[in-house]
Amino acid sequence: MRRFEIIKANSEDGKIISALIKESFKRQAELLNISESEYPNYVAFETEEMARNRIVNTQVKILFVDAEPIGTIGSYKEDEVGYIERLAILPTFRGNDYGKRLLEKTETELFNNGCKVIRLSIVASFERLQQYYEQHGYRCNEKKSYPFLPFEVQFLSKNIE
Repeated sequence: MRRFEIIKANSEDGKIISALIKESFKRQAELLNISESEYPNYVAFETEEMARNRIVNTQVKILFVDAEPIGTIGSYKEDEVGYIERLAILPTFRGNDYGKRLLEKTETELFNNGCKVIRLSIVASFERLQQYYEQHGYRCNEKKSYPFLPFEVQFLSKNIE
């Protein structure tokens, strides 16, 4: 049986986080037909420095399977609202509930720290991703367009049960 461990990232983990994010979100960038030169702040193009800044300013976790980093998730809290960002599992490890484990651990921590609701956002056209979050209790709120993005953003939320 494979051994998995979820640890809190520290600033030295920027390179690991960046690599996980880039590989996990590469296909999304291809589907959206966007490049790093056009949209350098899109999640698929997260640099090591950007990852380090997120680690310092938010809670970032790394999921290891048999000592190999295969996933990550970020979260932060504002008042009674928790936010989840950048849930990523390497493509070769998907379908084994590793994302679910990261998501549930992060949700539990946010709810235990006083959050009444958790919010996240995804690319609105990614219906399978929306279905994934709906299966985990999230409900769609609003879709929004931004002048600096070539796609609509779908906002989802989950209330404490």
